[in-house]
Amino acid sequence: MFIFCIFASGTGSNFIEIHRFSKKNSNKMKINLLISDKIDCGAVDYAKNNKIDYIIVNAKLFPDVKDQESRICESLKFYKINFIALAGYIKKVPITVINDFKNKILNIHPSLLPKFGGKGFYGMNVHNAVIQSKESKTGVTIHFVNKDYDKGPIVYQEEIPVYSKDNAEKLSKRVLRLEHKTYKKIISYLINDKIMWNGNKPEIRKI
Repeated sequence: MFIFCIFASGTGSNFIEIHRFSKKNSNKMKINLLISDKIDCGAVDYAKNNKIDYIIVNAKLFPDVKDQESRICESLKFYKINFIALAGYIKKVPITVINDFKNKILNIHPSLLPKFGGKGFYGMNVHNAVIQSKESKTGVTIHFVNKDYDKGPIVYQEEIPVYSKDNAEKLSKRVLRLEHKTYKKIISYLINDKIMWNGNKPEIRKI
């Protein structure tokens, strides 16, 4: 059984999609916890309305970074988490968590990494950069998380065209729809043992 914690900072649309997917696959996965850095966000509202436990960890509540890290680690242990999915989480995951959950943290990024990835590239910042760079295509990347922003091993990418009439807002909506589809697809592969490791590279087993 995959016991998930979701990390989210914003509207929580990917969190919502993953939760709905988990309800349909309750024999293989469940979401025990949401971790957010913002008390006033859509992800937390959804957790409250759906009786999903959540904790808030930020500098206001825990001024010492070590206390933030301890709160996260203690909560993951208490809720018996064995897998993490980042869903629009804008803070960097503590290195202790990354080490404890090696190859067990997934993230989805709204571009075709390595393009438009790294610190500061999230949300509309990514889509604005894609438009300004006059890219002909963009898409989503799902990757495992390591200590470097958006540089973990890539498990899946899917692209869509950038149209001449696109602006960042239009593009973001199309990319978000793709995120919802692809994240559930890869989580489905995960819980059905179709993601294998070939050395340091994750691969999707086709059978």
